[in-house]
Amino acid sequence: MIQNSSNESLKSYFLELAAYGSHLLDRLPIEREPQPLEYALGRLSPALEQMRDQEISVVAQFTKPAVDRNQTAQSGVGLNSIGMLADRFTILIIKEWCLRNKGTRDEAKAKALFEQQTLDIVEAMSQTRPGSSAMNSKITHIKGDAAATSWSEAFYGLLATNLILWESQEILYVSNIKELPAEELRSYIEWFSYGNIRRNEYIQLCEELYWKS
Repeated sequence: MIQNSSNESLKSYFLELAAYGSHLLDRLPIEREPQPLEYALGRLSPALEQMRDQEISVVAQFTKPAVDRNQTAQSGVGLNSIGMLADRFTILIIKEWCLRNKGTRDEAKAKALFEQQTLDIVEAMSQTRPGSSAMNSKITHIKGDAAATSWSEAFYGLLATNLILWESQEILYVSNIKELPAEELRSYIEWFSYGNIRRNEYIQLCEELYWKS
């Protein structure tokens, strides 16, 4: 009975984070049509950085139910670690917001996404256990700049990074990549390589700091 109560409290907490994420996107300078890379890195990224400290404080104000800090890392968790689930969770927040606000808006698809996918992820997050494997395991010489000392900071960093990645790749789905200048393509490749390393670092930080808070 105590476990069920704890799960319900965690589900309520994650639903608060989902609503917060949507509200954050409402306040950002997000264009309704796909934009070139310069927009994501030159306008959206600085806006997220400027809001960073204040928004981390907002996230920290949501009461995160206590989790068992003494749990040891277990095998069998696989991709259902809190870090990996938080990654998927933030992407779903972004996707739902885009369905409601961008292009040919589709409220029905947004609602279905929330009910069929987001709620499922929230359920999984409420039941997750510490994982035993490292999330940031790519073999690369690239060093990201992810930094966090709290779960709230790591969650905001992951949400912000996934938003920039989402916005920067949208234009590639509506353009003929073969027609893009070689220099522009190199810029995209460079950013996606770096951005995904940063994303992996935040996934790892979410995993570590969630169980310490």
